[in-house]
Parts: sequence; structure tokens; C-alpha cells
Amino acid sequence: MIRRNPTLIAMNDFDVQDVRDLIAKNKTDASLMLKMKRMAENPAMEKEDMEMLDQLKARYGDKQAPTRDAAGPSTAN
Repeated sequence: MIRRNPTLIAMNDFDVQDVRDLIAKNKTDASLMLKMKRMAENPAMEKEDMEMLDQLKARYGDKQAPTRDAAGPSTAN
């Protein structure tokens, strides 16, 4: 078997930081999904469930608000 040198990708410090940020975001999203799975399996609301709901509102609530108004006012009468 012939061994070759590994392929190297030229990256600067900003690229490395972007990759680190994406990895951190993926880890937090994975933990959030695990909490959501536990909540779906046990429908009784607990203290941890309310904390997760607050986290969801903080993370995704701000992102959804502009999209609702993006279509503009309704013209239906």
C-alpha cells in the first residue's frame, strides 16, 4: 500500500475560530435536543422543562419575530 501525505487545507485564525464556534454551537444544540427528547417522553412539566422552554424562547424567539412581519400587512378584507 502506498502512503501519501495528508491533504492540508490553508486556514487562517479566523477560519479556525469559525470552526470552533460551529462545534460549540452543535454541542449546545445537541444538549438542547436531548432535553427536548426527555420532555417529549415525559409530558409532565417540571422545573427543568420550564428552563428549557426559556432557553428555546431566548434562542429562537428573536429569530422568528422578523420573519412574521416580512410578508407585510395582510390585504385580505
